Formats: sequence, structure tokens, C-alpha cells
Amino acid sequence: MAQKYQPPKQGLAAQFIDAAVILVLVFLALFIPLELELAGAEKGDWLPGNVTTEQAADGATVLKSDNGLVKTIAADGTVTFENLTWDALQQNAVMQAQWAKLGYDMQAAGEAITKRYDYSFDWTWLILTLAAIGGYFLFLVKQSDREYRQVIAEKFGDRP
Repeated sequence: MAQKYQPPKQGLAAQFIDAAVILVLVFLALFIPLELELAGAEKGDWLPGNVTTEQAADGATVLKSDNGLVKTIAADGTVTFENLTWDALQQNAVMQAQWAKLGYDMQAAGEAITKRYDYSFDWTWLILTLAAIGGYFLFLVKQSDREYRQVIAEKFGDRP
């Protein structure tokens, strides 16, 4: 009768090193995209209603809504509003109270409300991502099968 397979034992120090390496790798995998500004959706300027966009002579971008609200983004990123009201931002009394609870005045709330995420995506990158995940899965299955067969061959010998 063949011996029962016993995997090699790993010491406590090696387990701590493995855990630390995995922790550092996970941290880097989450941090590097943030540092390189690759994470998250892009934010775009938005106003309620029908909007027209114009470029001013000084490099500022001017967004005008059909309800009279005007948002000007200067070249240095400074945002100013004209005709800013809660109604122009389409915020009711309950919403206004919640903004106040969060410590936002109308100007700060206007900046937050009119900066929306753009959730559009590129089909090419989606397909490439799915192909990369599928390729990794296929590699993992093939490698696991190879190692499994190697353990079986060590335990029971090669079959003719």
C-alpha cells in the first residue's frame, strides 16, 4: 500500500513573510492605479435642462442651462455660478436640508451637483479585460491539471 501524501510543512516565520508579501502586493495593486490616476470614472460638467457649452476668450468654459443657470470654469479650475438657486439645481426642500446637514452651502452643493461621473465605457477594453481574465483562468486550470497529474504520478506511478 502506498504512503499517504504529506505536503511540506511551512514554518511560522515563512507564513508571516508570505502574509506580509501578499498584503504589500494587495496594497500596491489598489494604490498604484490611484496614484497614476487610472482609477474611477471621469467626471464631467453637467447642468439641469438643455445645456450649451462655450469657450471664453480667456480659456474659461461656460455652460449655460435653459433655466438661466450659468456655470463658468476658469482656466485655473475655479468654478463660479450665475443665477444659482436651489430650484435651478433641481433640489427640493428635503434635498436642501440634507446638503445643509452635510455642511454644504449653495455654492459648494452646486459644485458637487454639477460634477457628474461619466459611466461610458469602451467595448474594446471590456473585451480585452474579459480575454485577460479568461486567459488567466485557462492558465490556472492547465497548471493545476499539470501539478495534479504530477502528484498522482509520484503517488501511483506513471500509467501505461
